[in-house]
Amino acid sequence: MKAVKKIYYYLRAIPKTLLFNFYYFPADQAIKFPVIVSHRVKFEKLDGKVILKGNIKTGKIRIGFGKVQIADPAKSRALWNLSRSGIITFHPRVKLGTGTKLDVRGNLEIGEGSNFTGEATIVCNHRISFGRNSLVSWQTLFMDTDLHSIVDRNSIQTNPDQPIKIGNDVWICAKSTILKGVTINNNTVVSANSNVTTGFTDGDIIIGGNPAKAISSMNDKKFIH
Repeated sequence: MKAVKKIYYYLRAIPKTLLFNFYYFPADQAIKFPVIVSHRVKFEKLDGKVILKGNIKTGKIRIGFGKVQIADPAKSRALWNLSRSGIITFHPRVKLGTGTKLDVRGNLEIGEGSNFTGEATIVCNHRISFGRNSLVSWQTLFMDTDLHSIVDRNSIQTNPDQPIKIGNDVWICAKSTILKGVTINNNTVVSANSNVTTGFTDGDIIIGGNPAKAISSMNDKKFIH
C-alpha cells in the first residue's frame, strides 16, 4: 500500500514538475527532471532564476513531499514565491518538505544534503545561505529583513536588510526563529523555540532561549539526520 501511495503522489506531481523544470532550466537540464514538485505546491510567483550546482540527476531536489507529526500534508501546502529579482541556488539532495514556504526577492542558497522537514518559512530579501547537511525542523522561520522600513528624520533607513548564514551540519529545531544578521557556525544545534537575533562565530555548540545564547557544547558530538 505504501508503494502504491508513493506512485500515486509522483504521478500527480508530473504537471508541476514539467512546468517547473522547463520554465527554469535549459532543455538539456530540464529533460533530466532534477527538481520534483508535489501537486500540493502552490506557485504564487514563478519568476526569478534557479541555479543548480553539482551533479544534475533526476529528483535530486524535491519540493512539497513528506509529512511531519503536526501537519496534515493534504492541507499543508508548500508555497513557491520567487520574484523577478530573486535567485535560488540548489545543491544536490535538497528536500523542502510539506508546507515549506519560500518568499524570495534576494539570493537564497541551500547546501547539499539539506532537509527542511516541513512547514519552514523563508523570507529572503537580501541573502540567506545554508551549508551542507542542514536539518531544519517544522514551523521554523528565517527572515533577513524587517519587511517594513524605519527611517530617521533625514529619511535614512535605520534597519537595513542583513544576511543570514547557516554553516554545515546545523540542526534548527522546531519553532525556532532566525533573524537578520545572524551567523550560525558548523555543528551547532538551535534548541526548540529559540529566538536567534545575534550571530555565533563559534561552532560545536548548542544554543537556545529568547534571545538565544550558548547553553551547552557539541564538542565530540554530532546529530543524526
